[in-house]
Amino acid sequence: MTFRRRQALFPAALTALVLSGCAHEPRAVPGFADQIRVDVTDVAYDHSTGAHYLVLEEKAGRRVLPIAIGDDEARAIMFELRGIKPQRPLTYELLLRLIHLTGNTVDRVVIGDVRDEVYYAKVYLDGGRYSLDSRPSDAIALAIGANAPIFVADKLLQTATAETRAPSINLAKALGITTQELTPELAQYLGVSVQTGVLVADIGNDAQTAGIERGDIVTQIDGRAVTSLSEFSSAAATAVKGGDSRVSLTIQRGAAVHVVTLSTGRPAPSR
Repeated sequence: MTFRRRQALFPAALTALVLSGCAHEPRAVPGFADQIRVDVTDVAYDHSTGAHYLVLEEKAGRRVLPIAIGDDEARAIMFELRGIKPQRPLTYELLLRLIHLTGNTVDRVVIGDVRDEVYYAKVYLDGGRYSLDSRPSDAIALAIGANAPIFVADKLLQTATAETRAPSINLAKALGITTQELTPELAQYLGVSVQTGVLVADIGNDAQTAGIERGDIVTQIDGRAVTSLSEFSSAAATAVKGGDSRVSLTIQRGAAVHVVTLSTGRPAPSR
């Protein structure tokens, strides 16, 4: 199927959204000599300001670049990093799907400049044939979804210190599950209150086998209410110390509530 034929499959407005603003460039994109490849190491939340930050760190070094981002963008990147798939596609997923279906690919993302404390990024498509101006958060969400590399201009990176690293989102690990706090923005998106429980961010093999998924909300452990990370850790520790070989978790997934059973790693009591 030709590129023109693929375009005809989509409304003109959506096709324009992807390709308008794309500058046609030679395939050999110049100016990458001063670009440093980075990883997204954290999506952080500062409780004192109520703001989210994206933390980029160079792959071979100690320099970082923290960038303040919006709540929606933070949620999208956090979900992608944690492998959490929302029930409906987010904006970056729609754009990425459209890019692919129109015969294009995301090559790399470059954060190349900052002006008046605003960072500017470009998304490069098709071996540098096209470039698209973008906010860094949107560009990074696309790059993560496309498994494309992310680069930052060398001049923008700074030596990592306690001041330059954004405060991390709190995590708790127990029973083969990594959980994170429900920030107000995440809770609003999921349609629950902040005190509903804790969000499952990562799972081990046993938890996965039991039926727990990333994005679930743990609300109880062995009947004990879990409304915070400290309560999750305390209830999990109590369950393990109790000597039982199995522990029950009540989880909320969308509007449904499930009870799953996990092994505590202890042998079953002899009868």
